[in-house]
Amino acid sequence: MAEKKSIFSRPLDLIYFVYFATHIPVTLGIDFQLFYPPHWVPTALSDALDFYINIFKDPFMGSPTTLYWFASFICCELVVQLPFFFIACVGLLKDCKYIRLPLAIYGAHVATTVLPTIVEVLFNPKYDLDQTERLVLCGFYGPYFVLPLIMIIDSYIRINKYLNVVVPTRTTNPTTTKKSAKIQ
Repeated sequence: MAEKKSIFSRPLDLIYFVYFATHIPVTLGIDFQLFYPPHWVPTALSDALDFYINIFKDPFMGSPTTLYWFASFICCELVVQLPFFFIACVGLLKDCKYIRLPLAIYGAHVATTVLPTIVEVLFNPKYDLDQTERLVLCGFYGPYFVLPLIMIIDSYIRINKYLNVVVPTRTTNPTTTKKSAKIQ
């Protein structure tokens, strides 16, 4: 059994850990204001959201009417993602192999929900945003697309390594390679 490495010797895992650990308070304090009764939200948090909306003109967080597609993404964040943030932090800290498949699933889920958000910001003419404001908003949403995409690729590579899967190529004959696995 291989010795578990410190998270500080695994830079990509450290980035994932910081991503998940910082996502917990942001999710609870900012994103979920969509669902909290206003009197439950501390003034500092509602002021932070108002500042973000006023300065950066986010058409989703600042919509005067409910955008149900966006609200459904926030619901998924509550039901699926928030519990996983804690699981991911523990699994990453302990260098557990079990965390790789859930990271890939999380990455696929988040990348496919953030992409429509980015496309809406960039191309929907109904939002009163100039090109700079659109690009700044993409700067906020972009990392929540790119990092989960990296998680998918990284998890795929690591899972294949754990399973000793050799992906056949033109120079690899899967019938003669000892560590090969049938891939269909």
